[in-house]
Amino acid sequence: MLRRPAKLPRTLGASALFAACYGNVGSSIYYALGVTAAFALGLTPVALILAGFIFVSTALNYAEGTAALPHAGGSSSFARRAFNEPIGFIVGWVQLLNYTATVSISAYFAISYAAAMGQYVPALGALGTDDGHVAATVLLIVVLIGVNIIGIQESSLLNLVLAFADLITQVVLVVLGVLLLLNIRTVIDSIHLGVAPTWGNFLAGISIAMVTYTGIETISNMSEEAKNPGRSVPQATIWVIVAVLFVSAFLPTIGVSVFPAHLVNGHYTTLLGTEYKADPVVGIVTGFGVVPQIGATLAFWSKIWVGILAFTILIIATNAGLIGISRLSYSLAGAQLLPRRFGILHPKFKTPYVSIIVFGIAAGVLVLPGILVHSTEIELMSAVYSLAATFAFCSAHLSVMRLRFVEPDLYRPYRMRGNIPFGRGHIPVLSLVGALAIGTVFSQLVFQNITNSTWIFLGWLGLGVLSYVLYRKYRHEPLWEPLEVPPPPDREIDRTPLEPHPVEARLRMGRRERVLARAAAEPVHRRRRARRWLEFELFFAQHGAVRGILIVAVFAAVSGLAIGVDLSSYDPFGPQLQWSPGIVITALLAAYVLNRSRSEV
Repeated sequence: MLRRPAKLPRTLGASALFAACYGNVGSSIYYALGVTAAFALGLTPVALILAGFIFVSTALNYAEGTAALPHAGGSSSFARRAFNEPIGFIVGWVQLLNYTATVSISAYFAISYAAAMGQYVPALGALGTDDGHVAATVLLIVVLIGVNIIGIQESSLLNLVLAFADLITQVVLVVLGVLLLLNIRTVIDSIHLGVAPTWGNFLAGISIAMVTYTGIETISNMSEEAKNPGRSVPQATIWVIVAVLFVSAFLPTIGVSVFPAHLVNGHYTTLLGTEYKADPVVGIVTGFGVVPQIGATLAFWSKIWVGILAFTILIIATNAGLIGISRLSYSLAGAQLLPRRFGILHPKFKTPYVSIIVFGIAAGVLVLPGILVHSTEIELMSAVYSLAATFAFCSAHLSVMRLRFVEPDLYRPYRMRGNIPFGRGHIPVLSLVGALAIGTVFSQLVFQNITNSTWIFLGWLGLGVLSYVLYRKYRHEPLWEPLEVPPPPDREIDRTPLEPHPVEARLRMGRRERVLARAAAEPVHRRRRARRWLEFELFFAQHGAVRGILIVAVFAAVSGLAIGVDLSSYDPFGPQLQWSPGIVITALLAAYVLNRSRSEV
């Protein structure tokens, strides 16, 4: 008898998904705003808005992929379904880096904001010491581990209450800031194009600003517990887009009005990215002190409330990080990419308690040395966040685009708008454009190597590859596998069509099997070359020589133009390779995905 693995109960609605995701995304503004301002200076609002446009395309991609595949794992699940298990594992491994750092840093900053209230509440004064700070951070992580083990409903209720309280407060803060603090002339005068910031720092600011939107994976990782993922996932995603873009557009603009860029020892800087880098929102509300009559009182109570607000929303972020990392490891274990123990559910609470405990302890261990919140460390962690997030986001875009071709009949309750007919399928424009934009951001971060973040990311990636190889060898399984076969239908919602049978979904029409059969008949020393030639032969036979040449020429022209501009003196970021490799690699991957996908349908 074939036994199916244990299922997570479907208990979450759109509001719970929104609360968990906004708790993760919305909390980032409390530290991402400061580090973005350190690079972008007066153009900080523009950097966050441009990063927000990339976030919109990414969120809609996740909405389509998650509504069609409501399983824990996010971009890792998309990659496994669209490509194969090794690629899915690499994407999931990078996500683990992002979530682990999210838990430890969010918990640490939550205690930091609580410690800032020590001047008003003497009992919190002990948190200001290094030992007390570390001990309180570890205790917070332990408490949230227990909450998540007891049940997802309890932690989701906590997220729901705190997230909506935070959203209302942020809206009030924006309204008061627009009425009392916003000065458009000051914002414009803070912009010195090419000088403050330099074009290179501005592009780096956009890259760092991506940390503000890294929590969109939360909805995907919790979709396996959604009551009606086809409806609740897109609905929650749209709510997150509106709320986050509203806050990210207005709050940085108010911040630049309060702390404009100014010259210090011949260099432009802003207090938003120096003195208030660790707590930029607290810095913004200090601007209320200049308001006549009510300024001192408003600034005093705003500081207290922002401290409480930041503490609660960072608790949500820590909790959401634990939820995401446990569900991701649960998904990888279910696909036999991690040891099976990570997929065991608690016999009473039905939660993946092994994953929660293991990675919760790992996050606590990161805090034990006592994180010193210096500017370099904040920049380092932000760059690592952004590298891991953009890597996962780009893979999600390519996976959703590939699924349009390898599984054209997959039931998609939500489908992105803006599609170009391509053979029997459609190219999602948002997937293609978003992948190119994110590839550019990723390449900029890699080459800029902010505080050696690139080496940390590459080291983690290498460790993941080594772990995967050793684990597959231990299980006596091949390292590389062909296109993953879709799982059996899993729809528990009434009046929802079942996913098509795997054989019908892939629609290979025997082409791929015939190619492999012909290649297998060749001698071993000629097989690899023959398979490559047969793939090209199949491609041109399917598209026609003219159409195939045009596809290759378009992507080659885009890549050549990007490299030419990047190396020329006309590049405002400097005549050196920085952003163009991301476009080239992403364009080549997109071309391969489209060509390979058409050869398999």
